[in-house]
Amino acid sequence: GLNSPFGWYGLVDRVSGKGTKIIYSAQHPNRLVQHIKNKKNQWERNLKEVEQHLPELVSLYKIADKPMVKYQEGLNGIKNIYSETLESKTEILSILDIEGWNVSKLRQWGKDYNKERSKKKIKERILMLDTKQGREWMKYYKGSFKYTNYRWIKPEQLPGIADMGGEINIYENKVVMALLKKPNRMGIMIESTALNNILRSLFELAWQVAKPVNFPKKKSK
Repeated sequence: GLNSPFGWYGLVDRVSGKGTKIIYSAQHPNRLVQHIKNKKNQWERNLKEVEQHLPELVSLYKIADKPMVKYQEGLNGIKNIYSETLESKTEILSILDIEGWNVSKLRQWGKDYNKERSKKKIKERILMLDTKQGREWMKYYKGSFKYTNYRWIKPEQLPGIADMGGEINIYENKVVMALLKKPNRMGIMIESTALNNILRSLFELAWQVAKPVNFPKKKSK
């Protein structure tokens, strides 16, 4: 067939001929105008249809009305997601099962994270699961108390948390979860004001019944 703009716009038609010898007949230039008008009408119909569905599309697009979720797998993924809390402009509320963090590949990283958080003056309140390992870990805690406040919470007071084996952070309009149990280690961040408000309220209720952590006083020399 004719593979040129003239054929596309209807300015020439094939009249006769075969093989390499083909005869074409020129059409009146008005056909070009009509062709463009037809295209214009088609685009106007398309535009009208898009405009009709625009409110629905905008509703689907609205990020504020639905959570935004991202996650990364593995220990490095957890570190990447968790490190974003160091940019927090608000206090961090945490629910912590220390067992997940108390492994060689994360222990030093956790200490470095806490130093950086204190350096940035980001306050954190932590509900720590009252477990044997948690108590043992707290005996040797050497972190800062200026920006960190701990309280004990019984695992049975927060059903399901003990099975998580990690930590939940609540700050700004975000919720960060570090899932540290094998084989599904991953870091998850959810941006959702509604979810954040619900978990924040539950945290405050649990905080009221949690017991303060009493650290042993340092012996004076």
